[in-house]
Amino acid sequence: MISVGELTIINSTTYRCLKIENDVAHLKNIIHNQGRPTKIPVNECPYMEGGTIVIPKKIPSVPKKTRSKVNITALIKENTDLQISRSAKNLLYEWVETAVGNVVSNAEQNALVRGERRITAAHIHWLETNHRVEGFWKENENYLKD
Repeated sequence: MISVGELTIINSTTYRCLKIENDVAHLKNIIHNQGRPTKIPVNECPYMEGGTIVIPKKIPSVPKKTRSKVNITALIKENTDLQISRSAKNLLYEWVETAVGNVVSNAEQNALVRGERRITAAHIHWLETNHRVEGFWKENENYLKD
């Protein structure tokens, strides 16, 4: 494993290890003084041992999956065994669109109040929807017809 002050070679470029912080080696090109050090995990950094270079196998990282599309039909099927009408699906699409728009608008105001230029998860208020509400709203059918 590489240690502070040792040399290593990556892609035909020679680097010196400046420091190791949080299991990350900070490597500086020995030819150029300018620029930021290259950061490589210590367990993936090549090192010299007995006059030969040892290149550890890179550990493949699994990217975090984020949803880019919401499939309302799939969500419905996961959460109920009842059939759902087209008008109910359309109302849910409309509701999701409105809810997301309102939440983002409120988050924008929260960011602006704090003088920030980017909305982060910390600006978003969690929309609580798991309170049971009993009723029947016939006007929702009329809303979709308009």
